[in-house]
Amino acid sequence: MKDTVIRNLKNLPGKKNNRKIVVFYVDDYGSIRIKDRQAYQDLKDAGIPMDQSRFSKYDTLADTQDLSKLYEILTSVKDSRGNYACFTPLAIVANPDFEKIESSGRQEYFREPFTKTLEKYGKDYDGVFELWKQGIKENIFYPAYHGTEHINVKRFMEALRNGHKSVDFAFRNQSIAIPSFPGESTLSHQTTTFFIEKPEENEQLGKDIKIGTKMFQDLFGFQSKQFTPGAGSYSPGLDSVLAECGINYIHVDRYQAYPLGNGKFSKQFLYNGKKNKIGQKYIVRNCQFEPDGRDDNNEADRCLLEIEAAFRWGAPALISSHRVNFVGNLDKQYRDKSFAQLSYLLKRIVEKWPEVEFMNGDHMAETVL
Repeated sequence: MKDTVIRNLKNLPGKKNNRKIVVFYVDDYGSIRIKDRQAYQDLKDAGIPMDQSRFSKYDTLADTQDLSKLYEILTSVKDSRGNYACFTPLAIVANPDFEKIESSGRQEYFREPFTKTLEKYGKDYDGVFELWKQGIKENIFYPAYHGTEHINVKRFMEALRNGHKSVDFAFRNQSIAIPSFPGESTLSHQTTTFFIEKPEENEQLGKDIKIGTKMFQDLFGFQSKQFTPGAGSYSPGLDSVLAECGINYIHVDRYQAYPLGNGKFSKQFLYNGKKNKIGQKYIVRNCQFEPDGRDDNNEADRCLLEIEAAFRWGAPALISSHRVNFVGNLDKQYRDKSFAQLSYLLKRIVEKWPEVEFMNGDHMAETVL
């Protein structure tokens, strides 16, 4: 009963539309986490509890097979207008350049475009970026900006300089954001790219956004209109920079606590289409699909209930997910089980709502918000 009430209440505020619109927002594409199976095993053998989190156990760059299989599933269904299902991958465009950082004595941070990272990852990744471009052309994999990298650079570099053991060990295995060694202090906000402790930190983050959005446009051939901050947190002090870089829509949690620095936060209740002070609109996802490699279809069935509630109140179904569910370079069985659930979910959507429309994030925002 509680879940039913929540599913319905969260769809009451916000822009309405009678069309049955479904968008899949999938975070983290382009970002590294665990380099490969050898890195995973080396980190685990060193005593790091790698199985503590699904991200440290399964998450890595999407390889050629991952995207090929994903595209097969997305193109296995069509909506009422003849469109295939579409992922809007929230993309990270750069990763740490480990070699250059090491060459600087770990004193300076350097980044590389994720396409260069792909080149270092071996034959499993041959042709991956061509698949990205194919997905954009066919409107089945249409990215938006998730950040320049998916680490808090300030904290990452401080941890390296201070000899934080697990961060150092991950660095030497070209991996990031792993659990700490047992008994070691936990490094918080490792992937919260835009978390600040002092207001003046926004100055560097603003520069990073300008670099990242330019990289995004150079890589994909269009300017991102949407932004999802890494790990969901960012400061409103960055809104004007985001606007300058073409960002019209910002993804947020329904109850957003903005870090202002100096231990202060600004808490707001937000909903789809609500505007900030400079006219940008917020996007609040109202459905979740995290299959997590499970054998059953419980997660898909739960997601269907959330979609049903969204449609009941005239809201688009904005489905939140993460890349980790759909990559298999570390564990193909995990990926394939998640893919089976995705296939089931898509088939049930078109069966249950024949009038459904699959859209990328930009098309939805222009249609509804």
